[in-house]
Amino acid sequence: MSTATEVEEASAIITAYGQAFAEAGAAAYHGPREKLAENIVRLTLEFFEDPKWQPQLLTALRTATASKEGAEPMRNLFSAQVFAQAGVALEEDPLSIDELAGKLSIKPIHINASAAQLWGVFLLRYVLRVEPIASASVDEIVTLLAPTVERYIVG
Repeated sequence: MSTATEVEEASAIITAYGQAFAEAGAAAYHGPREKLAENIVRLTLEFFEDPKWQPQLLTALRTATASKEGAEPMRNLFSAQVFAQAGVALEEDPLSIDELAGKLSIKPIHINASAAQLWGVFLLRYVLRVEPIASASVDEIVTLLAPTVERYIVG
C-alpha cells in the first residue's frame, strides 16, 4: 500500500520524467524515421541508467505497482501527460494519444504496446533484477527491443 506522501512524490517524479521524455521523444521524432524506434528505446534506457533519474524512477515504478492510488500518476503519464508534453515539445498544441498516433500514422494501441515492451524490460532489469537482462548492456537491449518497437510505431 502506498502512502499519500509516496504517491505525491511519485507523481512529481513521473511529471518530471514525462517532460524530459517528451522533449527527448520530440528530438527522436525529428530524426530519421528509420531510427525513431532505436532512439526511443535508447532514450528511455538512458533515463533509467542515469544515476540522477534511476532511484526516483524506481520509486515511482514501485509506488505505481503497489496500489490503485499509486498507479494513477503512471496511468495519467501513459494516457495523457506525455502526449500533451510531446505536442508542446514538437512546437504544437498539446496532443492526445490519438493525435500523436495520427502523426505517426499508427493506431493508438501501438503506442501502448511499445510502452508495454519498454516498461516490461524496466521491471525485469531494474526492479526484479532478472538475469541476463539485468546485466545486459544498453546496446544489447536496444538491439533486442528496437525492431519490436519499430514494428509498433513505424510499421
